[in-house]
Amino acid sequence: MDNTRLLMPSAASILQSMRDIGYTLDTAVADIIDNSIAASATHIDLIFNTHSAPQFLIIDNGLGMNADELYQALRFATKSPTEIRQERDLGRFGLGLKTASFSQARKLTVLSCKNGQLSAAQWDLDYVIQSDQWLLKVIDPSELEIDEIYLDKISKHGTIVIWDEIDRIEFSKNPTEAQKYLGFLLTKLREHLGLVFHKFIEGKAKTAKIKLCLNHHEIDAFNPFCLSNQFTQLIGVEKIIVEESEVLLQAYTLPHFSKMTSAEYEVFKKRSDLLNGQGAYVYRNDRLMVWGDWFRLIPKTENSKYARVEINFDKKIDHKWTIDIKKSKASPPYAVLEALKRIVGKITTASVRISTKRVSKSLTTNESPWNRFSGEGISYRINTNFPLYQHLVSTLSDDQRLHLQSLMEVIQSSLPVQSIYSDMAVNPKQVVMSDEIDQQQTKEKFIRFAKFMQAENMNKAVFKDAAMSSSLFSQYINNLDQWVEEYYA
Repeated sequence: MDNTRLLMPSAASILQSMRDIGYTLDTAVADIIDNSIAASATHIDLIFNTHSAPQFLIIDNGLGMNADELYQALRFATKSPTEIRQERDLGRFGLGLKTASFSQARKLTVLSCKNGQLSAAQWDLDYVIQSDQWLLKVIDPSELEIDEIYLDKISKHGTIVIWDEIDRIEFSKNPTEAQKYLGFLLTKLREHLGLVFHKFIEGKAKTAKIKLCLNHHEIDAFNPFCLSNQFTQLIGVEKIIVEESEVLLQAYTLPHFSKMTSAEYEVFKKRSDLLNGQGAYVYRNDRLMVWGDWFRLIPKTENSKYARVEINFDKKIDHKWTIDIKKSKASPPYAVLEALKRIVGKITTASVRISTKRVSKSLTTNESPWNRFSGEGISYRINTNFPLYQHLVSTLSDDQRLHLQSLMEVIQSSLPVQSIYSDMAVNPKQVVMSDEIDQQQTKEKFIRFAKFMQAENMNKAVFKDAAMSSSLFSQYINNLDQWVEEYYA
């Protein structure tokens, strides 16, 4: 007696369910690019057309596929997750091309050329729903309406992936609003791909360097470790072996924002705010998968915001990382977490030093206008021994001194700590210590300061120290020597 029964899943139900795995436009496009890299592509064009109906094309100059290879590539779960893949193959489940495409569109067409021979096939979601069978349409390439400039790109070899009937992106009927929203989506996509594939764009991956273009504009790499800056520090390197596969951990501290060039600062401010960007950056065969996460080892704090750990592992140990279909989530195996624990102390300590270096320096002088007190709590109080304060007090009557003391208490108790913290975390270079004034105005301020301090009765060096510690002339500190000499002349 046969105790088994063949139960075929509904093609319509399965395919519709797989649309909601959780892809975004960014992660879906990245999954398609993985296939292009696996096909040895060095140039990948992404084209978003909105002339009549939205259409998205991914065009690569990879090896291409013949008809049989194309049909296999369009088969769901064509490869087992445990199957050993080639070095450049970034796939995992054999689902990426299909699930990523259907997460955004109802129709997936693939046109490929190998040895000068074109082949084309199409998954049509509505056709599958109607028949409730896994029926792939075989298409005559000549029937496809594709611009000649795109066909020329694969005239010898290469592949074009086409998304039609894109229904997961809602465009306004207002052309201006629709164009504005499209611009937002493409900017976000550009930034995502520039980060995820930065090693391939930089030519630092084990495979060939690639050129990525979005609507004919090249995508720049965004290196999250700011390695082009000489002040980025490599804190430590650790190698561990997981099932005979090497996992490399490299710890960095980014340069303080004051050590970044204007261009670097603008890029980091726009692309990766320091506070939320801290953490581990996990690469699978040079492709960034997960970033900005300490995996619950430590919380994200202002003091550790310059800390970054690069973790590289080989796809041979995918099963140890519990990678999801989208390749956008992963959990480090125990051995990697233990190594991360060891290295995280060093890197966060270095990051704290960078964050507090300037504050600590100011606290070592007795001439700071502010004092820092720590005990059960931390507080900041105006330094009543500051020369300028002392001189002002000496000119006041008893009642005026009481009024001044009340004013100082109000200022100290209303210090906007939360606003300062937020501004320094998000836009530190926009936080200025004084108003923008020209050199002549600053010199006039210096003369008023000198008269108030009765500098003529002070030692020149002592007066200069008082002027420097006041921070009133920080924008023209190089002119201070000249002004002091002229005042005492």
